[in-house]
Amino acid sequence: MSRTPNRQLGNVGNLGDILKHAALVELATLFAGRPAGVSFVDTHTFQLEAPLAERARWDRDVDALAARHPAYERYATLERAALGRNGHYRCSSGLVLDALRDRGACAVLGEANAASRAELSAQVAAERFANVLVVDDAARVDDAAHVPRRGALLVHVDPFRLSAELWSRIAPALSAMSGRSTDAVFVLYRYSRNARAPWPDAPAGTSGPLTETRGGPHEVAAYASPGIAEAVLVTCAALGWAPRAV
Repeated sequence: MSRTPNRQLGNVGNLGDILKHAALVELATLFAGRPAGVSFVDTHTFQLEAPLAERARWDRDVDALAARHPAYERYATLERAALGRNGHYRCSSGLVLDALRDRGACAVLGEANAASRAELSAQVAAERFANVLVVDDAARVDDAAHVPRRGALLVHVDPFRLSAELWSRIAPALSAMSGRSTDAVFVLYRYSRNARAPWPDAPAGTSGPLTETRGGPHEVAAYASPGIAEAVLVTCAALGWAPRAV
């Protein structure tokens, strides 16, 4: 089996990571305070942790954002603790699984790159996370209907390029999961140096995007179901996100 290194290794901890990972930390914390068990789905996971690409740049970017929006401090504290342990940056799924360890119902982590998937599986096993399924394709995150009915759902959609073709391929699985969940939140990321384009249609049972942010070419947006939409708006506003008309 060919295991081509993942190009994401050179981008770990960039501004895009900071924006989306801080939001995931805050949204996971929001969900952890609610009574329902929480399922987490990451369509393009990468790894639980990896070496930070540029520590000085990460420090500058985080400090600048936290100076304007103190809500970044929770994320910054968690990352600095991780870096202090082993020099590795905690990636999206690592952060969310940490936040939901006692509240998580299950997690489904998609990763197409064979090398990253092998490392991800090893990390999940080493950290003894329960009820975590690793799959090889973002379109297959609901193959086993792992996400239970009537629970809470947090989904991170994080390809390098969020194309219409990719969305059409993964949207059925995402809608199936959100359609059977009581509360659902989706965080979508895309990289774009062009003028802003429309975001994809909302998955079943949700509306949006409700709110978004951009830093350079990094764009992040959030969708939510009605019962948690207001809390998502408040949470993201604390990070400096702007609401959108739906």
